[in-house]
Amino acid sequence: MHILFALLCLCAVMVMIALYVGFAYFLYMIIRFALAKRQAKVAIGYDEEPESFWRPVDYKRLRSAFIIVTVACIVAYSGQRMKWLSNDNANLKAKEFWVVGQVLNGFRLTLSSVIHPDVYIMWPATGLQRLIYRLGTSLLPQNDGEIGVWQNSWFNYHYCRKGRRNLGVNTGESSYKMRQILDEWWFSLEMMGANPFADRQMEEEHYLRDYPTLAFWYKMYDGFYTKKLVASDARMADIPEHVERYRKLSSWLWDLPAKWRSSAKAQEFNTAHPKVVALTQTALIETLQALILGEIHERKFGCNNESVERYVAARKDFIEGVDGSPAYEKMRDHEQGRRLWVIAIDSFGARSTKYVLNHYCGIEVAGKEDNSKRRYVDVGKLHNRTPDEEANHYSKLGYQDEVEILEEQFNGR
Repeated sequence: MHILFALLCLCAVMVMIALYVGFAYFLYMIIRFALAKRQAKVAIGYDEEPESFWRPVDYKRLRSAFIIVTVACIVAYSGQRMKWLSNDNANLKAKEFWVVGQVLNGFRLTLSSVIHPDVYIMWPATGLQRLIYRLGTSLLPQNDGEIGVWQNSWFNYHYCRKGRRNLGVNTGESSYKMRQILDEWWFSLEMMGANPFADRQMEEEHYLRDYPTLAFWYKMYDGFYTKKLVASDARMADIPEHVERYRKLSSWLWDLPAKWRSSAKAQEFNTAHPKVVALTQTALIETLQALILGEIHERKFGCNNESVERYVAARKDFIEGVDGSPAYEKMRDHEQGRRLWVIAIDSFGARSTKYVLNHYCGIEVAGKEDNSKRRYVDVGKLHNRTPDEEANHYSKLGYQDEVEILEEQFNGR
């Protein structure tokens, strides 16, 4: 019965894509007709229809387009079946819906590369995708990480691949939709990070590759839970639920390299795509910073805390590289690599965390910030401080509330 439902879904997918193609061609016909009418008006001086709206060639073009859509969907569907419905795969009943959903998702990914996922035109396709998702995941074991992969691949990735937010949301505001999106991202992170995978191929080709991107953007935007992204770190640190999320997420990210080492396929992919490693390291550093901040607010900070030990190790891996060459420096897009370095080492949070560990624990962490900026050079001169001294003062100044808590804990040290 599930195969029959899956085939019905495939028919619905083909009809849906054909409707999108037909709608796009209809818009083309409107524009063509309007331009032709305007040209005729300019040429003969009065408003007369130069020709009919519908041309004989339109029928041939639409028929050809619908045939191409049908053939393309069948070819894509057949390819997905060959890839995901072999004896080496698991959850085969659910996979019947996965292979159908992949056909639709490929079309949606093409659209969302130029159209924001929240735009109304995307709603019908997204709605059908959610129906296929519900039918398919109902056949998966509820403790299988594959559920998180479906959610991430079909919905989250349309936002994360370009770092998109909810449409219209800026750093100074939030929305119910943005928080709902973050909840969906967290659901995927938790399902993939906390649960085993029965399907090894699904684990290697999706979880091990896609998890870092999702974790990175979740941490970048989770401040929207406080209604406002700007200066949200301290507010998030006062919310126990999110501090606990940081603890879980940092552990899942920490465990990821060991899972890569157990997979030759993952190692080969990471060698060809060092951005995966760099994103993992950056997301881990950011999450551990947030966890340390949360522990300070909870009055549970300690120099021997696991979060501190892992933070020191994560910074070392980021700067020195696991194989002696930093992953962010090996990225093809050097500007992207530079931005990851700024986030991990030269950002306000990274500087302040480094100050706390050095001042209260005597711990030196890897990575030297760029203190040649005008902010540190010129302001430092006004206060008779070197750029390094000014940067250190600035790092402490930004953690005023946290420093008060730590001063009390460490007896005014």
